[in-house]
Amino acid sequence: MATKKTQIQNDAPEQSAENTEVVESKIYKCPSCGNFLHYDPETKKLKCDYCDTVEELEPVAPAQEQIYHVGSENGFIPWQGVKAIRCRSCGAVTMLSAYETAVKCPFCNASNIVETNEIAGLKPNAVLPFAISKEQEHTYFMKWLKSKHLAPFTLKKEAKKQDSQGIYIPVFTFDSQCNGVYTIRYGQHYTVTVGSGKNRRTETRTRWYVDTGVISNFFNDIQVEASKSITQSNLSKMGGFDTDNSLEYHNQFISGYSAERYDKGLDESWAEAYTIMEDIIKRMIISRYNADVIDYVNMNNTYSGTTYKYVLVPIWVFNYKYRKKEYGCIGNGRTGKIIGKYPKSPFKITAIVLAVGAAVALIVWLYIKYFM
Repeated sequence: MATKKTQIQNDAPEQSAENTEVVESKIYKCPSCGNFLHYDPETKKLKCDYCDTVEELEPVAPAQEQIYHVGSENGFIPWQGVKAIRCRSCGAVTMLSAYETAVKCPFCNASNIVETNEIAGLKPNAVLPFAISKEQEHTYFMKWLKSKHLAPFTLKKEAKKQDSQGIYIPVFTFDSQCNGVYTIRYGQHYTVTVGSGKNRRTETRTRWYVDTGVISNFFNDIQVEASKSITQSNLSKMGGFDTDNSLEYHNQFISGYSAERYDKGLDESWAEAYTIMEDIIKRMIISRYNADVIDYVNMNNTYSGTTYKYVLVPIWVFNYKYRKKEYGCIGNGRTGKIIGKYPKSPFKITAIVLAVGAAVALIVWLYIKYFM
């Protein structure tokens, strides 16, 4: 396995902008044929697609939590301008878009991995390797299409899936111990019969209670997306990631894939994690009471022993075409779960609307006939 560090050459071509940088990259080459090795999720080894040679991975320990406090990051430092990597294989200089940290060389298809010590700001200290291969992801994609009951009948047959791109996206995870006190005012409904004769009726009223208490909860790996490629909502829809199984960051897992640098700072990500945890604590408090309505929940929580990991997690990104229109999808690189857009059949939607309308009309007719 070739893991020698690329040397920055002094005769680099002139750059178009003063703040353009050339950074170091690393590739893994097949010892048998010289082709490029990529991390294979099925064998959990480095594999050559040309001659099927496989190489064992270097041993990697489980990822370790880092102590978090405000200012751990020493300020979020975004990349300025354009960066570039020099391909170790063909010598071509490839431009990197903002926050991208690995890219395949467009000239020779080599996978160039940027050395983390060349990147301003925090360095990833953890990686969660792909567990779903490109072939397996295609199977999940076909099952996903089949599950869309509002999709046109011909979607599964006519959808033309384009080549998938495996990408590692940045996620911050946080562990923290929460201890707090709270006051809650909640109501429970009850009914009374009032009036007499024709004015006799049942009314719903509310008894109000105020209570105080203490609450404690340990949060493990609260995940906050820090990527331009995915929203927090989509992170949840994909089911999140088993970041407890993440390993210490190593370039070998990135070989053959792209990777993205975070575009949201650590402190900003902690603020989002804090909001998520506060919402969970509030729901835990409410669940203690048989309440029909909540007036307020006042909390005073303290978070201690907070740690974090900066993890690169795997997703499959791809598009597919249906009748000349493109639709985008994202697949969880650990579970295969897919989220995305799909065309909806006007015929099926109309049929559902008509069926619902017919059912409502039947209920009204039966009510008029037998109860009026």
